[in-house]
Amino acid sequence: MYSLFRFLQRNSAFLTWLVLAAASVILLSQGNPYHRSLWMGSANQVVGSLYESMSMFRGYFGLRETNEELLRSMGVLESENQRLRSMIAQYEDQRLQPVDTSSQYHFSIAHVVGNSIAQAENYITLDRGRLDSVKVNLGVADHNGVVGIVAAVSDHYALVISLLNPKLRISVKLKDYESFGSLVWDGKSCEYATLADLPRSVQYAPGDTVVTSGYSGSFPKGLPVGTVTEALDRDDDNFLVLRVKLFTDFNRLGNVYVIHNDKQEELNKLENQ
Repeated sequence: MYSLFRFLQRNSAFLTWLVLAAASVILLSQGNPYHRSLWMGSANQVVGSLYESMSMFRGYFGLRETNEELLRSMGVLESENQRLRSMIAQYEDQRLQPVDTSSQYHFSIAHVVGNSIAQAENYITLDRGRLDSVKVNLGVADHNGVVGIVAAVSDHYALVISLLNPKLRISVKLKDYESFGSLVWDGKSCEYATLADLPRSVQYAPGDTVVTSGYSGSFPKGLPVGTVTEALDRDDDNFLVLRVKLFTDFNRLGNVYVIHNDKQEELNKLENQ
């Protein structure tokens, strides 16, 4: 069956010519206008079916290449999306003039080849590594939200410390407030995390969106994280602790974005000093 598919795929032009030639011979041999229209309709139907089959076969064999191209395009679009976010944020802040239309972040695609969600400390393995410009401390997200941060790399693979790991703390904030806190996993459900250290003066409501704060070189400001579901009771009267339903479905991770910060090395050097 595969050989037949390949034959049809490679010889579609010849087969189309053959069908049209046969239809032409039939038409020439028919003097009756009714018969001529009947044969023309039949020939068109055959040719249409042939093209439909060729399209299906090409779609099947080109699916992987098309998917890869779409993913690369998505990475470019996400980079542009982040640039526009940066422009809007600076426009809204009248202290920053003129508006900088560039972005220090760009995105590349990686595929998840290993993932755990039921361990006390969970990690994710990607099929991109040092040779693909992946480095330690780069952020990782999917089309829904934040996934984790690169913890180690080899030439062809990267190990990501998952958001479902209590060792990872990400600086986040409520979308409409600048006050920030830390997002950390409580080790229970893969669907929820805890937003701690948020000033109690912050007004919140269930359904409020939680986003990255931008106070880390790993993630740009404003990447989606999840939504607030409720406040958790804690003894500390100075800070809020909120339960957050994560946007990312860690049960179904497939393709992710590796977030490259063009100014990450400069930031790291300054912080190390």
